[in-house]
Amino acid sequence: MDTLIFSGLLFASLAVMGQKRRSLVLGVWWLLLVVTLLLLAHHITGGLSLGLSY
Repeated sequence: MDTLIFSGLLFASLAVMGQKRRSLVLGVWWLLLVVTLLLLAHHITGGLSLGLSY
């Protein structure tokens, strides 16, 4: 999950430095957030539980 987060942050920062459209940067952030939350939910409810009880 860390790799996913850091690669998304890297892409977003490169988009900002490359002066890309604001909608592209926001789209990357939202996509990254959704994917991270889905992966977290999978880990919480999956067989390899993180020990969290939601």
